Amino acid sequence: MYDAFKKLPVAKRHRILNSAIKTIAEKGYDAASISTICRRAGISNGALYKYFKNKETMFYACVEYGVEVMMQELYLKYTNENDNLIEAVRNLLYGFKEFTKKHRDMLSIYSDLGSGNMNRFAAITEKVEYEGNMFFVDLVGKAVKRGEIDARLGIDVVAHLLDSHIMLYSYSLVSDYHARRFDAFFGDSAKRLTEDQKIDKILNALKKLLRI
Repeated sequence: MYDAFKKLPVAKRHRILNSAIKTIAEKGYDAASISTICRRAGISNGALYKYFKNKETMFYACVEYGVEVMMQELYLKYTNENDNLIEAVRNLLYGFKEFTKKHRDMLSIYSDLGSGNMNRFAAITEKVEYEGNMFFVDLVGKAVKRGEIDARLGIDVVAHLLDSHIMLYSYSLVSDYHARRFDAFFGDSAKRLTEDQKIDKILNALKKLLRI
């Protein structure tokens, strides 16, 4: 889809994509200016269109790059095969907390993919969701084999439960709407929960639901 772009040095590719991600996170996809992206990346508008057919193609590259970074710097970094299920979830939640400090814009774009005005990009979310689903299915499957949870609960069901809780927490890190939504379900809407309190709430809820 963008072979010319893939031939660029890694550092230059990352600079272009990170500039695009920052601009889109700030302005939204529709309002994000190609000129601003190029100025931040230190390239001309014409150069960008040599690498990408259009803005939409560039956005696809941004999401693919984001998935790669999330897998390497989050899912694989903060999980260990020897962790039990609750430890793995705890590490992943704290991992999101740390990941957001470095890649807040990336997570913002990911959370925006679920909004109605991004329906045109529904196809690209399949890759994002597939990677997340496979990760959680594997995590739960291992927990079942170790006898930590009842297999009758269903691996897919538990995987979806984990994904839903973790995504709500991660979105609450970058979205005031989701932060308020989290508090409405888990806390007191009159008082914001700290990040540590949010994580404790999720872990306690999962222990009860999964009878761990």
